[in-house]
Amino acid sequence: MKISGPTRTVSGKTVTRGASPVGASGAAQSGSGPSPIVDKISIAGIPHEELTPRVREALTTLMNEIQALKRDLENAKARIEELEQLADSDPLLGVLNRRGFLRELGRALAMAERHGAPSALVFADLNDLKQINDTMGHAAGDAALAHAARIIAANIRQTDALGRIGGDEFAVVLAQTDEAGARVKADKLAARVSEEPVGWHGAPFRIEMSFGVVALDPRLEPEQALQLADRAMYQAKKAR
Repeated sequence: MKISGPTRTVSGKTVTRGASPVGASGAAQSGSGPSPIVDKISIAGIPHEELTPRVREALTTLMNEIQALKRDLENAKARIEELEQLADSDPLLGVLNRRGFLRELGRALAMAERHGAPSALVFADLNDLKQINDTMGHAAGDAALAHAARIIAANIRQTDALGRIGGDEFAVVLAQTDEAGARVKADKLAARVSEEPVGWHGAPFRIEMSFGVVALDPRLEPEQALQLADRAMYQAKKAR
C-alpha cells in the first residue's frame, strides 16, 4: 500500500509526512530495517526525527501495557466461559442442568424453524427413585442417576443434547430425527438402562426408565415443548 502526505524540508532533505522515515539507506546501516513501533508511528504521521529516546520509551511502555491488557482480557473471557459452563452443568452428573438444556432446546427450535429439519424431544423419568433412596440410601439413588446419565450419554450423538431437568427427570434433544425415529431411540435407551445393572458395593441392582417423545414444534417456547414431552412420558408410564 502506498502512503503519501505533505512534504517538508529537513536539513536539506525532502521528507514526506506520513511516510516511513527510515529509508533503504537507514535499513542497510542498521541491518534490521525499521522497528515496528517506529514504522507504525511514522505511518501515523509522526516524523522520525521527533521520536526522541523519551518518546520511544513511552511508546514501548504503552505497547507493553496494551499487550498485557489484551492478555488480561483473554484470561477474563476464558474465566467467564468456564463459569458459564459450570452454571449450565448438573453438579452431580456433569450433564446439562435445566438452565443449560433449555438453552440448547431453544437453539434446536430455532434451527427447526429456520431450516425445517425434523428434530425430536425425549423426556425420561427414572422409575422408583424414591424407593431406592428410602431402602438403600440417597447414595444409591445418586448411583442410579449417574448410571442412567452415563448410558444415555454414551448412546446419543454429539449433535444431540442431554440434560437433567430436575430430580429423577432427564431430557434429550435428538437433532435431525423425526418422531418415529425418536421413539425407536427411546426404546433402545430404555432397554440399555435396564439391561446393565447399577454397580453398588457388591450388591448391584437394576433400574428402569419411562420415556415420552414429541416432535419439536418451532412455534413453541422451550418450556412449552418440555411440558408436552413430560405429558407424553406420563402417558407412556401409565400405559405400562
